[in-house]
Amino acid sequence: MQEFSFSFEVRWADIDANRHMRHSAYNDYAAHLRVKLLKAIDLDLARLAELNLGPVLFREETIFYRELNMGETICVDVKLQKTRPDGSRWTFVHEFKKQDDKIAARITVDGAWIDLTKRKLTTLPEQYRQNIFTIPHSDDFILEEPA
Repeated sequence: MQEFSFSFEVRWADIDANRHMRHSAYNDYAAHLRVKLLKAIDLDLARLAELNLGPVLFREETIFYRELNMGETICVDVKLQKTRPDGSRWTFVHEFKKQDDKIAARITVDGAWIDLTKRKLTTLPEQYRQNIFTIPHSDDFILEEPA
């Protein structure tokens, strides 16, 4: 997979009192893109339900660079910045780009997989682990060894 991105138009519902995109809308678009990405690597919500797994976030950090305004078309991408060899822990980075290709915001999320019955962190079943590595990697990608 070369790149994974999606374009969105900033909607009225995304705007805050300052007439630019509200901070939480960025996170909504990033989460939507991650769900689309999981589907693209055969880990959509139905498959995760079969596996009794869910993605869980530990940290979500947003850095804002430029305003986004209602009606603007933005492109959001997602890249794998870090993972363990078994795919049990991961970091995704999203870039929000304006039409002039300037970065408006960057969101970084750290997460893992949770067993929804045991309520404990777990790994993906063996047959799905390599799917994580098909996700486009960031320029600073790190294969992290377990602690």
